[in-house]
Amino acid sequence: MCKINSHSVSSARPLLSPFYGLASTLKWFLSNFLHKKKGDILQPCDTEYPSFVYEPSVKETNSIIKCGRCQMFVVQQIPDSNLLMLVVQADCDCSRQYSRITMEPKEVKNASVKCDRMRSQKIRRRPESCHSFHPQ
Repeated sequence: MCKINSHSVSSARPLLSPFYGLASTLKWFLSNFLHKKKGDILQPCDTEYPSFVYEPSVKETNSIIKCGRCQMFVVQQIPDSNLLMLVVQADCDCSRQYSRITMEPKEVKNASVKCDRMRSQKIRRRPESCHSFHPQ
Protein backbone atom coordinates (compact mmCIF):
# COMPACT_ATOMS: atom_id res chain seq x y z
CA MET A 1 0.00 0.00 0.00
CA CYS A 2 1.26 3.47 -0.82
CA LYS A 3 0.64 6.82 0.86
CA ILE A 4 -1.17 9.52 -1.08
CA ASN A 5 -1.22 13.22 -0.40
CA SER A 6 -4.66 14.48 0.52
CA HIS A 7 -3.62 18.13 0.68
CA SER A 8 -5.36 20.36 -1.80
CA VAL A 9 -5.54 24.05 -2.43
CA SER A 10 -9.00 25.58 -2.66
CA SER A 11 -10.31 29.10 -2.74
CA ALA A 12 -11.35 30.85 0.46
CA ARG A 13 -15.00 30.71 1.36
CA PRO A 14 -16.83 33.98 1.87
CA LEU A 15 -18.02 34.67 5.36
CA LEU A 16 -21.74 33.96 5.25
CA SER A 17 -22.36 35.22 8.75
CA PRO A 18 -20.39 36.15 11.85
CA PHE A 19 -21.23 32.75 13.27
CA TYR A 20 -19.50 30.96 10.38
CA GLY A 21 -16.07 32.02 11.63
CA LEU A 22 -16.91 30.92 15.16
CA ALA A 23 -18.31 27.57 13.93
CA SER A 24 -15.30 26.86 11.72
CA THR A 25 -12.89 27.74 14.56
CA LEU A 26 -14.76 25.42 16.92
CA LYS A 27 -14.77 22.65 14.30
CA TRP A 28 -11.02 23.08 13.75
CA PHE A 29 -10.37 22.99 17.50
CA LEU A 30 -12.43 19.83 18.00
CA SER A 31 -10.90 18.04 15.03
CA ASN A 32 -7.29 18.87 15.95
CA PHE A 33 -7.30 18.48 19.70
CA LEU A 34 -10.12 16.18 20.76
CA HIS A 35 -10.46 13.62 17.98
CA LYS A 36 -7.92 10.91 17.38
CA LYS A 37 -5.86 11.70 14.32
CA LYS A 38 -6.47 9.45 11.35
CA GLY A 39 -3.53 7.63 9.83
CA ASP A 40 -2.21 8.21 6.37
CA ILE A 41 -4.59 7.42 3.55
CA LEU A 42 -3.29 4.39 1.70
CA GLN A 43 -4.14 3.22 -1.77
CA PRO A 44 -3.25 -0.03 -3.52
CA CYS A 45 -0.13 0.21 -5.62
CA ASP A 46 2.19 -2.08 -7.54
CA THR A 47 5.81 -2.29 -6.50
CA GLU A 48 8.62 -4.10 -8.24
CA TYR A 49 11.21 -6.15 -6.36
CA PRO A 50 14.05 -8.24 -7.77
CA SER A 51 13.37 -11.92 -7.24
CA PHE A 52 15.12 -15.19 -7.79
CA VAL A 53 13.22 -18.42 -8.33
CA TYR A 54 14.56 -21.60 -6.77
CA GLU A 55 13.27 -25.01 -7.78
CA PRO A 56 13.26 -27.19 -4.62
CA SER A 57 13.57 -30.43 -6.61
CA VAL A 58 17.10 -29.40 -7.71
CA LYS A 59 19.40 -30.18 -4.77
CA GLU A 60 22.60 -28.80 -6.31
CA THR A 61 23.51 -26.86 -9.44
CA ASN A 62 26.51 -24.99 -10.80
CA SER A 63 27.18 -22.78 -13.79
CA ILE A 64 29.39 -20.07 -15.23
CA ILE A 65 28.07 -16.51 -15.42
CA LYS A 66 28.86 -15.07 -18.83
CA CYS A 67 31.27 -12.37 -17.81
CA GLY A 68 34.47 -13.19 -19.61
CA ARG A 69 34.24 -16.86 -18.44
CA CYS A 70 35.69 -15.98 -15.08
CA GLN A 71 32.88 -16.22 -12.55
CA MET A 72 31.56 -19.62 -11.54
CA PHE A 73 28.94 -20.35 -8.89
CA VAL A 74 27.59 -23.40 -7.03
CA VAL A 75 24.22 -23.51 -5.24
CA GLN A 76 23.47 -26.35 -2.83
CA GLN A 77 20.43 -26.93 -0.64
CA ILE A 78 21.16 -27.49 3.06
CA PRO A 79 19.20 -30.58 4.19
CA ASP A 80 16.28 -30.21 6.61
CA SER A 81 16.20 -26.42 6.28
CA ASN A 82 15.06 -23.69 3.93
CA LEU A 83 18.65 -22.44 3.48
CA LEU A 84 20.79 -22.42 0.37
CA MET A 85 24.56 -22.29 0.27
CA LEU A 86 25.87 -20.09 -2.55
CA VAL A 87 29.58 -20.20 -3.38
CA VAL A 88 30.91 -17.76 -5.98
CA GLN A 89 34.35 -17.66 -7.55
CA ALA A 90 34.81 -13.90 -7.86
CA ASP A 91 37.98 -13.60 -9.92
CA CYS A 92 36.84 -10.66 -12.04
CA ASP A 93 34.69 -7.56 -11.72
CA CYS A 94 31.39 -7.86 -13.62
CA SER A 95 29.88 -4.64 -12.20
CA ARG A 96 30.10 -2.92 -15.60
CA GLN A 97 28.06 -5.66 -17.25
CA TYR A 98 25.43 -6.23 -14.54
CA SER A 99 23.78 -3.56 -12.43
CA ARG A 100 23.82 -3.76 -8.64
CA ILE A 101 20.82 -5.56 -7.11
CA THR A 102 19.16 -3.63 -4.29
CA MET A 103 16.07 -4.47 -2.29
CA GLU A 104 14.64 -0.96 -2.62
CA PRO A 105 11.13 -1.18 -4.12
CA LYS A 106 10.29 0.80 -7.23
CA GLU A 107 6.71 1.94 -7.76
CA VAL A 108 5.26 0.77 -11.05
CA LYS A 109 2.44 2.80 -12.59
CA ASN A 110 -0.26 0.41 -13.76
CA ALA A 111 -3.49 2.42 -14.00
CA SER A 112 -5.35 -0.15 -16.10
CA VAL A 113 -5.93 -2.53 -13.19
CA LYS A 114 -6.25 0.03 -10.39
CA CYS A 115 -10.00 -0.45 -9.90
CA ASP A 116 -9.70 -4.23 -9.91
CA ARG A 117 -6.93 -4.09 -7.30
CA MET A 118 -8.97 -1.82 -5.05
CA ARG A 119 -11.88 -4.27 -5.14
CA SER A 120 -9.77 -7.39 -4.73
CA GLN A 121 -7.39 -6.35 -1.93
CA LYS A 122 -8.96 -7.16 1.39
CA ILE A 123 -7.75 -5.88 4.73
CA ARG A 124 -5.80 -8.72 6.30
CA ARG A 125 -5.53 -9.46 9.98
CA ARG A 126 -2.50 -10.86 11.74
CA PRO A 127 -2.35 -14.53 12.73
CA GLU A 128 -3.45 -15.21 16.27
CA SER A 129 -0.33 -17.15 17.23
CA CYS A 130 3.33 -17.08 16.28
CA HIS A 131 5.06 -20.16 14.81
CA SER A 132 8.81 -19.81 15.14
CA PHE A 133 9.71 -23.39 14.21
CA HIS A 134 8.81 -26.12 11.75
CA PRO A 135 7.87 -29.55 13.19
CA GLN A 136 10.01 -31.44 10.65
